[in-house]
Amino acid sequence: MFNLSRLSLLILLIGFSQPGLTQSSDVQAVLDQLIQTYGGESNLRKMDNMVQEWDMTALMGNRQGTDTRSIRAPGQLRVELSYPKKSETRVLNGESAFVIFEGVEPKEVSGMQRDAMRLQLMRLYSPLMLRNKLDSVSLTEEAGHMALSLVENGVHVHYMINKENWHIEKVAGSLIVKGQEIQFLTEYSDFKIIEGVLMHQKENKFAAGMNTAVLQLRKITFDAKIEDNEFTVLPSIGGHQFSN
Repeated sequence: MFNLSRLSLLILLIGFSQPGLTQSSDVQAVLDQLIQTYGGESNLRKMDNMVQEWDMTALMGNRQGTDTRSIRAPGQLRVELSYPKKSETRVLNGESAFVIFEGVEPKEVSGMQRDAMRLQLMRLYSPLMLRNKLDSVSLTEEAGHMALSLVENGVHVHYMINKENWHIEKVAGSLIVKGQEIQFLTEYSDFKIIEGVLMHQKENKFAAGMNTAVLQLRKITFDAKIEDNEFTVLPSIGGHQFSN
């Protein structure tokens, strides 16, 4: 479980991890081991197109909802958050990003809001996807912990590895919000083999050290057939934009 010492370690990692700190051969060896642990190349390719459906408890206000994520590697993500009285959809399609609130026309976003979507997409990368980005990945070992660090579009994400079982048990990242750096951490637990892929069943989310949400996996679809229009926001009559 999350504690102060781990938060301190994550802040340390975020502060000094940069690509090129280790030999690429060391990084590749770690990624090769992770790929084997998580089910092998052929199974992990199924994660390039997948839909994850989560039951979610937002701890502020104890709100119950769902979180549905559609991923198409390498650069497309659609997240649908639904609560009894509120819904929000986030769409990332390469350089384009939109947020859509129920009953309100879509809004194109950039800067921190787009980076937040990029961070979430990077958090969902499989070990095979990380190996495909080998030149942007570095390896850090500190106080018995191991972390792979990826920098992409200026966003830094750190994958904390348990060296005893080779599970990625925490993923951390940071964003600049109103001039302040905010750290985000997601803990993974309750690992299980699903259709040949090692997958965590539970997520515990933190922002700036505060526990914000707990999620339980309900369903995952690998090799999902996701239509192009899931990631497009098209202009409509009158110049307004709506998600297809």
